[in-house]
Amino acid sequence: MSSFGHPLSDVSAQSARLPHSNVVPGRACGTCTLCCKVAAVDEVSKQMGVWCPHCLRHGGCAIYDSRPPSCRAFHCQWMVEQGLGPEWKPDRAKFALARTEAGRRLTVLVDPGYPSAWRRSPYYENLKHWAEIGASRSPDLHLVDVMIGTRCIVILPDRDVEIGPLGPDEMIQVECRMTATGAVIEVQKAKRQ
Repeated sequence: MSSFGHPLSDVSAQSARLPHSNVVPGRACGTCTLCCKVAAVDEVSKQMGVWCPHCLRHGGCAIYDSRPPSCRAFHCQWMVEQGLGPEWKPDRAKFALARTEAGRRLTVLVDPGYPSAWRRSPYYENLKHWAEIGASRSPDLHLVDVMIGTRCIVILPDRDVEIGPLGPDEMIQVECRMTATGAVIEVQKAKRQ
């Protein structure tokens, strides 16, 4: 069984290990500020799915020079993943991809104003493919999940599982069990121990 904490609970630590040189040459945030809406920022008590009060929606951050460490360290996957084309830039896709849990978790942080954006092509097909790759790594399963505010949906190779609101004291448990017809992946929400 694998357990995954609240999304982005380790983004600061994960991103802090990513040198800025890992940004794909030629890529920059520019006017994209979607992470300022979809990601939580504990240092300024900002919840997922609402605009940060410091965000200048078409021009960056009003407190850029003194922004919190988690904001300084964060890079969405579009910034660091060579294979993601321009359609994956968050302001165009209407979601940001974040990799956490030492690379074992890919979270789709969806703009609540566009809750079905992740289901459009080519995004959904790719997310399903990545879920298949993650499931093939059993027993060390990798997770692909979607966060729309606090609402969590886990993408599995054969289905999408609605987890519901995921609180900071909750986690996702993923288990692969064998049945007469083969391996079945089960997911559920659980309280942290």
